[in-house]
Amino acid sequence: MSKPIFLDKGLQVLVLVYILAYGIIILLTDHGEVVLWTNDRHTVFLDQFFKYATQLGDGLVLGILALGLLLTNYFKFFQALIAIAIQTVLVHLFKQWLAAGEPRPKTYFVDRINELNFVEGVKVNAFDSFPSGHTASAFTLSFILILLLKNPYLKMVAFIMAIIIGFSRVYLLQHFMIDIYIGSVFGILAVLIAWRIMLPYSNKENLQKGLLKK
Repeated sequence: MSKPIFLDKGLQVLVLVYILAYGIIILLTDHGEVVLWTNDRHTVFLDQFFKYATQLGDGLVLGILALGLLLTNYFKFFQALIAIAIQTVLVHLFKQWLAAGEPRPKTYFVDRINELNFVEGVKVNAFDSFPSGHTASAFTLSFILILLLKNPYLKMVAFIMAIIIGFSRVYLLQHFMIDIYIGSVFGILAVLIAWRIMLPYSNKENLQKGLLKK
């Protein structure tokens, strides 16, 4: 019997490329430089695209997924629930305690706020920037889906979706690159830990049921 793996080789490479690429960008640019570069390239299409794409990182989407798993498979539900709990604790630990009050782009660049492009209909927050909760939720959602999906191409689509949601936070002036980078790492780690915790119970027949699947 083959040893269970968290990610197949293709996704391992893709995740490694993402982590290295974003890490290098953060190291080689000044704080906020990517935000300003992105903000200078606003278009009507991108405004609308990112305005709605960012909503997939809302915690409500994770809640709907968890509810669906509760109805169909207890094992997958508990796996998702543990991941969501870990991600939530990590994000709030920093937002409310370790990095509370960290200025977001519109506050950090207050002296040039009239030069910034804001997307109509998007409420831009001022503080508690680090880390990005939307990005952490998006990557948690993405990696839960990766564990659920069988098709390797759909797995990659789920991962790319998370990257897009994360970048939407920079485009919309909600976060800096470091915020979405750490948020994504929190999301990945949360699902990895949940996967490892639940691994010994993967063959429990009573957990392969759900409220609607007896």
